[in-house]
Amino acid sequence: MTKKVLLFMYGLCLSAIAGILISLFYTLQSYLIDLFWPGELSRPLVNALILIVIAVVILVTRRKFGQLPRNFSNVMVEIRKTGTADYRFLPLQLIIPAIILVSGTSLGPEATLVSSTVLFGIWIGDKLRYVEANYDRLTLANWKTVLTVLATPHRYLNRREDTPEHRGIFLNRKLIKVIYFMNGILWFCIIYNLSGEPSLILRIGTSHWQLEDLIWALPILLVSYLIGHVYLQVMIEIRKMIQSRFFHEIALVIFGGLAIYITSLLAPEILFSGQHNFHLFTTSWAGHSVVYLILISFSKLLLLTICLNTGWVGGDIFPVLFASTVQGLAISRLLPGMDQTYIVVLIAIGLATAILESPLLVGSLMAIMFAPVSLFPVVVGATAILMFVRFLEKRYVKYAPTVFDQMSNWLQIINVFKK
Repeated sequence: MTKKVLLFMYGLCLSAIAGILISLFYTLQSYLIDLFWPGELSRPLVNALILIVIAVVILVTRRKFGQLPRNFSNVMVEIRKTGTADYRFLPLQLIIPAIILVSGTSLGPEATLVSSTVLFGIWIGDKLRYVEANYDRLTLANWKTVLTVLATPHRYLNRREDTPEHRGIFLNRKLIKVIYFMNGILWFCIIYNLSGEPSLILRIGTSHWQLEDLIWALPILLVSYLIGHVYLQVMIEIRKMIQSRFFHEIALVIFGGLAIYITSLLAPEILFSGQHNFHLFTTSWAGHSVVYLILISFSKLLLLTICLNTGWVGGDIFPVLFASTVQGLAISRLLPGMDQTYIVVLIAIGLATAILESPLLVGSLMAIMFAPVSLFPVVVGATAILMFVRFLEKRYVKYAPTVFDQMSNWLQIINVFKK
């Protein structure tokens, strides 16, 4: 086989390994959560012991290795400045966050999934760069030497800053990056399905919306988007309050742990990411009052904000989607003459887009994972409208780019080898 074919196949093997390891992280955090939270969540003594142990893990690992998972914004800034990123602690990034999520922190695994995907991409590029540069020497070496080079993860790497003149065979071809990315997703799905994890797709009821319902779509969407901006500002103010009152890492972790502990006793249903609690909308929450649902939504966002800013790190995408959908369910009760699921989905998209500041991300997740299939055209239309609104905001309003602006499309994540 030719040099290009062999290198391409080696890249496929590396991307498969990355997909498998990331899937094992997801499976590990789910297994640990089921192990330590098997049923009843309001357990004063047990909950306290779990939180104390994990608080110690957070403090020790942050002092030795920094924040894990690595912040996506910081990783992207590092890539733009140097063309590479530090992935030395990538194995720990797949273990420590899984342990932290066992605490019940109102956050999800997506921060680790995204950050690890980018860091694995950098690692794959460095391995391919080394093998390509030393290909002729390796073809003359014995099989043990070749296997050592190919299978040793932390050695035999050519980082971009070490060889600025070396562009490599595949490193500037987007199609190859897309293939590697999709191959990683394929192996993630294979391991995910083999592990017996519940489906990530959870439809929130059914919808029989009519064309005349579209009259209300734009007002509902824009009002919920404005309300979401209010929530976002409140979350920002809460963050400022935390940062202005707690100056020591230990105090921050203790404050966050207390917030999680109190929640585990009073409202355990808002612990964790909320990703697998969407079934509550059509089951046990169907009979709850509007006031109860609004309080649950506020509490979810409050706990999310506290956890994000006190060291109990994780992803905020699924928690925000969950809180926004709860809010949509509450408001839909005030509009009894309309299709309830239709209202819920529109409000959830508007609120979540304002808080996460990414209509394409929110719309994609709602369409693929949560909204009934019959609402797909409505989700697409709502996403397009909010993308236009965001465009106007960026153009005419003083605007600070967010982490999701750095994820404007999924190809940017794949494009981490760019020279």
